[in-house]
This record gives sequence, structure tokens and C-alpha cells, in this order.
Amino acid sequence: MAKILVVDDEASIRNMITAVLRSRGHEPIEADNGISALDMVKHHSPQLIISDVNMVNMNGFMLREILQQDQLTARIPMIMMTGIANDAGAWQSDPSVKYLSKPFKIADLMSLVNEKLNELSIG
Repeated sequence: MAKILVVDDEASIRNMITAVLRSRGHEPIEADNGISALDMVKHHSPQLIISDVNMVNMNGFMLREILQQDQLTARIPMIMMTGIANDAGAWQSDPSVKYLSKPFKIADLMSLVNEKLNELSIG
């Protein structure tokens, strides 16, 4: 299955998502902010990133922007978790990013995970 980086400054959300991913056969890795996520990306080469938007030190949009600047990481698909994406119009800024409004259902998260991983196997 896939190596998936979960980035969120709320440990309870990170733990819940990683437990669900692990139970579905994936290999989740964790970061508690965008800065530590960059380090995890370099050392673990995840196939997918699930990131919160609102975090201290570096938010999800900044993380995506930095990843886009490197040819090795620019193509890593992302799922961004937020309650503000629709209000900000951010969902239109990058078609390779899917947005998941908080609070969300596990089924909705896994649907997006499967969609992004299927796109990788096709492309």
C-alpha cells in the first residue's frame, strides 16, 4: 500500500487519521507542522500528503508552495483539511489538491485518499 504523510498540529486528529490509514494497510508517517513535514518528505518520500491548512510555524498552503518549487516533490498529491477552503476560494488555486472540510467523516477522507492514489497508479 501507500506511504502517506499526515500533517496536523492537533495530535488527536493525526492519531485518528494514522490509525485509520494503518488499519487499511497504508504506511502513515506523521508531522506536527509544515516545517517538520518538509523534513519528513525529504527522508520518507511519501506518495500522498494529508495536511491541515491552519498550523503554527508553516501552514498547509505554505507547505504546498514550497513543495511545488522542487521538481522531486512538486507532483506529490495533497489532501488539505480545513474549514476555510470554500470561503477563501482556495480550492480553485491548484487542481491537484483536494479539500476536505472539517469536521469530516472517515469515509469521505478515505474516498479522497483512494481517489488520489488511483490517480497515481493511472498516471
